[in-house]
Amino acid sequence: MSKNSFVEMNCPIAQTLEQVGEWWTFVILRNAFCGMSRFQDFQRHLGISSSILARRLEKLVENGILLRQPSAEDARIVHYRLTEKGRALSPILAAMTLWGEQWAPNPQGARLTMVEKATGLPVAGVGILAADGRALQPEQIETVAGPGADDKTHALVRIGEETA
Repeated sequence: MSKNSFVEMNCPIAQTLEQVGEWWTFVILRNAFCGMSRFQDFQRHLGISSSILARRLEKLVENGILLRQPSAEDARIVHYRLTEKGRALSPILAAMTLWGEQWAPNPQGARLTMVEKATGLPVAGVGILAADGRALQPEQIETVAGPGADDKTHALVRIGEETA
C-alpha cells in the first residue's frame, strides 16, 4: 500500500477517503451542494488550478459522486451534478461545517449557517441516531467487527473491548 492510497486498507473510513479524501475535494463538493456546476465557476470561486480541478472532478465522476452532463443550451458547456451517491455525502459536509464553526471559528462570526429552506430555521446539528430515533453520544456506541472484517479490523475492535 503506497503512502498516497488507502485502496488496500480494509476499512470503511479508508475507503471513503480513497474516494473523497484528496485536498480540494470537500470544498468542490461544498460548492456543488450550493448549486455550482460549471468548471469555470468552480475554478474562479476556489482559485484552484485548472489541472488540479480537472483531476479532482474526473475522480469524482469516476467514483460516481458527480455526473458530467453537457448543457442542454450549449453542448460546449459541461455541468457537474451530484449523483445519489454524492448527495449521500450531505451529512458529512454538514458535520464538517458545524464542527468547523464550533471548533475553528472565525472571530468575526459564523461563515456558513445551514437553515431549513421551508422555515429558515437553523439546522440543529448532525448526530448518530439509535434505531428508535434517539440521539446517541460516542460513549453509547460500540463498534463491532462485521463479516467483511479482516484480522486488523478484529484487532482494532479488541482494543476497544479491552479499554471498555
